[in-house]
Amino acid sequence: MTDNLATRPWRSGDLDMLRTSESLFVPQTYPRRFLAGSRRLRPFHLLVSDQLTASARRWTGQVAVAGDSIVALAECAWDPADPESPTVRLNVAEDRQGTRLGHQVLRELVGRCLSIGLPTFIVDYAASNVTVESMLQAIAAEAGDRYAPSGSTRGGLGHLTVRAAS
Repeated sequence: MTDNLATRPWRSGDLDMLRTSESLFVPQTYPRRFLAGSRRLRPFHLLVSDQLTASARRWTGQVAVAGDSIVALAECAWDPADPESPTVRLNVAEDRQGTRLGHQVLRELVGRCLSIGLPTFIVDYAASNVTVESMLQAIAAEAGDRYAPSGSTRGGLGHLTVRAAS
């Protein structure tokens, strides 16, 4: 699928585009595909909207756009008072699964997080989703000694903490 696909940082008008792209992100698959501790099956654009309007948190995102649709979103939200609070999440449209698109937007987001001074972030995911862990391990390998992931799995939930090299 090479239909004018581009990746870029989130823009202010992207929430409307995400709203119109909602049908590409099947809610029943959120627990499998959405890297987050929250398993609320709410419309994807409302989850993002909540992050954007949370006054005590900051947010940044990286999107993949095909035509007039968002087909992937990697996001990071954090409390500015807590440098170890950033949480990273990723969602890829159902028909883009297995294309390495998630890997690409997550890698770009991680690079931006490090460049804006976020030395640590957390990723929670369904432990059965081996793609997530292998994707994060590959991103860490690509970055060399810039950062390193460490994690654990308990009760079906994988938890990775990624720290920048000091």
